Amino acid sequence: MVRFRRPKPFEALDDGRFRVKLAPDVRSFLVRLADEIDEIVALDIPETRRLFPTAYPHDPEKDAGYQVLSRDGLIEQRRTAADTVRETADNEVVTEDELAQWMSVINDARLVLGTRLDVSEDDEPDFDDPDIGLYLIYDELGYLLDSIVTAMITVLPDPDDGEDS
Repeated sequence: MVRFRRPKPFEALDDGRFRVKLAPDVRSFLVRLADEIDEIVALDIPETRRLFPTAYPHDPEKDAGYQVLSRDGLIEQRRTAADTVRETADNEVVTEDELAQWMSVINDARLVLGTRLDVSEDDEPDFDDPDIGLYLIYDELGYLLDSIVTAMITVLPDPDDGEDS
């Protein structure tokens, strides 16, 4: 797919927080995504299967036990992330923890959408496909994730700091 240069929507600030440079319609869209994730996360539907990956692929009994023990906690984490996006969607600056919650919601929405579309990383969009709009949203969510990761990487400590040479 062709990529055009555009400003990154997330920028690390000197104080450890992050500037959010998103248009109001994008912010509203992310709130709607948070609402949708909040609604479907507890449903046992095919689209949410990637939100609860198999821990023991070769042992269904062990995996069932893992799912029983972990599912409620994962649902709660996702609902907390959705709450954070709704509460901070209009903020011009967010904390690292808040941005991590945004990343969670965006990633979850991308996983659900990718499952629905049955995409792989090698897929190129077919502009004649009736679901092209969903593919473009999927791609945009990937761009937002990349921007968040890029911004967060800039505040990681230098691995060479503190090492004796």
